[in-house]
Amino acid sequence: MMAAEGLNAKRLQWAGLAAAAALAASLSGCTGADSSQAQPADSSVSAGTGVPSEEAPLMPARFQAAQTALNELIAENPAPSRDAVRAAWVSAGFSSEAVEVSQDGTPTGLAVDAIVSAAPDGTDCLIGEIRSGKLSVTTVPALSNGQCLLGDDR
Repeated sequence: MMAAEGLNAKRLQWAGLAAAAALAASLSGCTGADSSQAQPADSSVSAGTGVPSEEAPLMPARFQAAQTALNELIAENPAPSRDAVRAAWVSAGFSSEAVEVSQDGTPTGLAVDAIVSAAPDGTDCLIGEIRSGKLSVTTVPALSNGQCLLGDDR
Protein backbone atom coordinates (compact mmCIF):
# COMPACT_ATOMS: atom_id res chain seq x y z
CA MET A 1 0.00 0.00 0.00
CA MET A 2 2.82 2.41 0.87
CA ALA A 3 4.57 1.67 -2.45
CA ALA A 4 1.36 2.47 -4.34
CA GLU A 5 1.02 5.78 -2.47
CA GLY A 6 4.63 6.65 -3.32
CA LEU A 7 4.05 5.79 -6.96
CA ASN A 8 0.89 7.92 -7.04
CA ALA A 9 2.79 10.83 -5.47
CA LYS A 10 5.50 10.51 -8.14
CA ARG A 11 2.86 10.41 -10.88
CA LEU A 12 1.27 13.56 -9.49
CA GLN A 13 4.67 15.23 -9.35
CA TRP A 14 5.39 14.33 -12.99
CA ALA A 15 1.92 15.51 -13.99
CA GLY A 16 2.62 18.81 -12.26
CA LEU A 17 5.91 19.19 -14.13
CA ALA A 18 4.22 18.44 -17.43
CA ALA A 19 1.55 21.01 -16.65
CA ALA A 20 4.21 23.58 -15.71
CA ALA A 21 6.07 23.00 -18.96
CA ALA A 22 2.83 23.35 -20.93
CA LEU A 23 1.97 26.52 -19.00
CA ALA A 24 5.42 27.98 -19.60
CA ALA A 25 5.22 27.16 -23.30
CA SER A 26 1.80 28.73 -23.63
CA LEU A 27 2.70 31.83 -21.63
CA SER A 28 5.97 32.47 -23.41
CA GLY A 29 4.09 33.66 -26.49
CA CYS A 30 1.62 35.88 -24.64
CA THR A 31 1.73 39.64 -25.00
CA GLY A 32 -0.11 42.28 -23.06
CA ALA A 33 -2.75 44.54 -24.55
CA ASP A 34 -0.16 47.31 -24.61
CA SER A 35 2.41 46.36 -27.24
CA SER A 36 4.95 48.74 -25.69
CA GLN A 37 5.34 46.40 -22.70
CA ALA A 38 8.50 44.33 -22.51
CA GLN A 39 8.23 41.02 -24.30
CA PRO A 40 9.45 37.74 -22.79
CA ALA A 41 13.06 36.90 -23.49
CA ASP A 42 13.51 33.62 -25.30
CA SER A 43 16.88 32.33 -26.34
CA SER A 44 18.40 29.00 -27.24
CA VAL A 45 22.12 28.52 -26.88
CA SER A 46 24.20 25.63 -28.15
CA ALA A 47 26.39 23.93 -25.59
CA GLY A 48 29.91 25.24 -25.54
CA THR A 49 29.37 28.15 -27.95
CA GLY A 50 27.80 30.67 -25.59
CA VAL A 51 26.27 32.36 -28.63
CA PRO A 52 22.49 32.81 -28.76
CA SER A 53 20.84 31.28 -31.80
CA GLU A 54 18.90 34.52 -32.28
CA GLU A 55 19.15 37.98 -30.76
CA ALA A 56 17.09 38.03 -27.54
CA PRO A 57 15.71 41.08 -25.72
CA LEU A 58 17.65 42.19 -22.68
CA MET A 59 16.92 40.25 -19.51
CA PRO A 60 17.52 41.42 -15.95
CA ALA A 61 21.15 41.01 -14.89
CA ARG A 62 20.32 38.13 -12.51
CA PHE A 63 18.64 36.25 -15.34
CA GLN A 64 21.62 36.85 -17.62
CA ALA A 65 23.92 35.55 -14.87
CA ALA A 66 21.79 32.40 -14.53
CA GLN A 67 21.81 31.84 -18.29
CA THR A 68 25.60 32.20 -18.34
CA ALA A 69 26.02 29.80 -15.40
CA LEU A 70 23.73 27.20 -17.04
CA ASN A 71 25.60 27.53 -20.35
CA GLU A 72 28.90 26.97 -18.56
CA LEU A 73 27.41 23.93 -16.85
CA ILE A 74 26.23 22.27 -20.06
CA ALA A 75 29.56 23.06 -21.73
CA GLU A 76 31.11 20.83 -19.05
CA ASN A 77 28.31 18.24 -18.96
CA PRO A 78 25.50 18.24 -21.54
CA ALA A 79 23.31 16.12 -19.21
CA PRO A 80 23.89 17.61 -15.74
CA SER A 81 22.38 16.32 -12.52
CA ARG A 82 19.63 18.09 -10.64
CA ASP A 83 22.10 19.14 -7.95
CA ALA A 84 24.51 20.58 -10.54
CA VAL A 85 21.70 22.62 -12.11
CA ARG A 86 20.70 23.99 -8.70
CA ALA A 87 24.35 24.84 -7.97
CA ALA A 88 24.57 26.79 -11.24
CA TRP A 89 21.56 28.91 -10.23
CA VAL A 90 23.08 29.49 -6.78
CA SER A 91 26.38 30.56 -8.36
CA ALA A 92 24.38 33.15 -10.33
CA GLY A 93 23.09 34.67 -7.09
CA PHE A 94 19.77 32.90 -6.55
CA SER A 95 18.82 31.36 -3.21
CA SER A 96 18.90 27.57 -3.18
CA GLU A 97 15.48 27.58 -1.52
CA ALA A 98 13.96 29.69 -4.31
CA VAL A 99 15.33 27.59 -7.18
CA GLU A 100 13.01 24.92 -8.55
CA VAL A 101 14.52 22.00 -10.48
CA SER A 102 12.73 19.04 -12.03
CA GLN A 103 13.86 15.49 -11.39
CA ASP A 104 16.93 14.14 -13.18
CA GLY A 105 15.69 10.55 -13.23
CA THR A 106 12.44 8.69 -13.70
CA PRO A 107 10.86 6.55 -10.97
CA THR A 108 12.22 3.49 -12.82
CA GLY A 109 15.78 4.81 -12.74
CA LEU A 110 16.08 6.05 -16.31
CA ALA A 111 17.60 9.40 -17.22
CA VAL A 112 15.12 12.13 -18.16
CA ASP A 113 15.04 13.74 -21.59
CA ALA A 114 15.23 17.24 -20.15
CA ILE A 115 15.70 19.07 -16.87
CA VAL A 116 13.57 22.15 -16.28
CA SER A 117 14.67 24.69 -13.72
CA ALA A 118 13.36 28.08 -12.67
CA ALA A 119 13.71 30.88 -10.17
CA PRO A 120 11.56 33.90 -9.41
CA ASP A 121 12.76 37.48 -9.43
CA GLY A 122 9.98 39.78 -8.32
CA THR A 123 6.90 39.02 -10.40
CA ASP A 124 8.80 37.23 -13.17
CA CYS A 125 10.41 33.83 -13.46
CA LEU A 126 13.30 32.69 -15.58
CA ILE A 127 12.70 29.15 -16.79
CA GLY A 128 15.54 27.15 -18.27
CA GLU A 129 15.32 23.80 -20.00
CA ILE A 130 18.36 21.67 -20.70
CA ARG A 131 17.69 19.11 -23.43
CA SER A 132 20.26 17.27 -25.53
CA GLY A 133 23.06 19.55 -24.37
CA LYS A 134 21.24 22.74 -25.33
CA LEU A 135 19.76 25.43 -23.14
CA SER A 136 16.50 27.23 -23.83
CA VAL A 137 15.40 30.03 -21.54
CA THR A 138 12.32 32.17 -21.30
CA THR A 139 10.82 34.60 -18.85
CA VAL A 140 7.20 34.25 -17.75
CA PRO A 141 5.10 35.78 -14.99
CA ALA A 142 5.35 34.00 -11.65
CA LEU A 143 2.40 31.88 -10.55
CA SER A 144 -0.02 33.39 -8.03
CA ASN A 145 1.79 31.59 -5.20
CA GLY A 146 5.13 33.15 -6.22
CA GLN A 147 6.55 29.92 -7.60
CA CYS A 148 7.56 29.27 -11.18
CA LEU A 149 6.81 25.58 -11.70
CA LEU A 150 3.77 23.57 -10.66
CA GLY A 151 4.41 20.87 -8.08
CA ASP A 152 6.89 20.63 -5.25
CA ASP A 153 10.34 20.62 -6.83
CA ARG A 154 12.38 22.80 -4.55
